[in-house]
Amino acid sequence: MSFRRSLVKVVAVLSLFLTGTSLINVPNVNQTQTVQAASTKEKRNAVVKLANKQVGKRYVYGATGPFSFDCSGLAQYVYKRAAKKTLPRTTFGQVTKGKRVSMNHLKKGDLLFWGSAASPYHVGIYVGGGKYVHAATPSQGVRKQALSGYFYPSAAKRVLN
Repeated sequence: MSFRRSLVKVVAVLSLFLTGTSLINVPNVNQTQTVQAASTKEKRNAVVKLANKQVGKRYVYGATGPFSFDCSGLAQYVYKRAAKKTLPRTTFGQVTKGKRVSMNHLKKGDLLFWGSAASPYHVGIYVGGGKYVHAATPSQGVRKQALSGYFYPSAAKRVLN
């Protein structure tokens, strides 16, 4: 009788072990694709969250944070820390990254550029709702502002796809 109980226990443990092993090794392609899609959305939201946290900080030409920024330094800092995405240091380098998008189809995290599309003088981060965060001027610092006809971007780039 005890041999039979021991045998049943061994078979049960072995069965559980083999079942667990087979479940672990079965890949789920659809789950992987869902995680990748969510990852981009999470990165966009992380960029927006970190950009918003910088509002009120000082503007210092050539600075890259965490206590002061110029416009391209702000974009570089936020993307590196929030999305693990390395951007060039200047607006001239940043405008060469990503794909051009229409101002009518902006998504959170898109980069906005002022000046010519080939040679911009300013960059900001679109945070949704018609607003963007940028290191405005030395006297204003990092600000959140609404897009307006008075100071309207000339180009937008999507670096998070």
